[in-house]
Amino acid sequence: MTKKVSETLLPADISNILNQYGHLLQSYSNLKERDSIFSSYKRTSNKLSVLFPLKEHPIHGITGLQATEKYDDNGYVKEYHYQWKVLVPKYGIIYSHISAWENEPHDHPSTPEEYKVNSEPHHHHHVPYNRHQRKDNYDIHSLESAFAFIAKYIESGEEYKP
Repeated sequence: MTKKVSETLLPADISNILNQYGHLLQSYSNLKERDSIFSSYKRTSNKLSVLFPLKEHPIHGITGLQATEKYDDNGYVKEYHYQWKVLVPKYGIIYSHISAWENEPHDHPSTPEEYKVNSEPHHHHHVPYNRHQRKDNYDIHSLESAFAFIAKYIESGEEYKP
């Protein structure tokens, strides 16, 4: 049985997020200039794309929160991708993955059973270094809620384990 999440998703309030979680951000000289919030921030009426480099984590290393939101004609979020990933060293998409939340639909009849979730289309790629596994996601549907999830690990230094 699929339980749909019915809510209107509002665009990220970057000013509020920076006020609330700015203490988690860090600039790194070894990141390319395009990998900082200041030069990779792109927002149009249709899309937000931004990378937030985070303070170094004692276990996960130099990580960041990559956020993409796509907006419908009314300005609401129709698709989101929030990924906590290792930035340095560069490992590629799979091996840099720590955790991610998305609402990209996976409801095609040919979708393998192990990829289907009850909260479709919202899902959580919850296993570090393995984006193939996913589980239900009823709670994290905004950039602010993704930051709230990650903040406890950055602030405590605790390792993220699903």
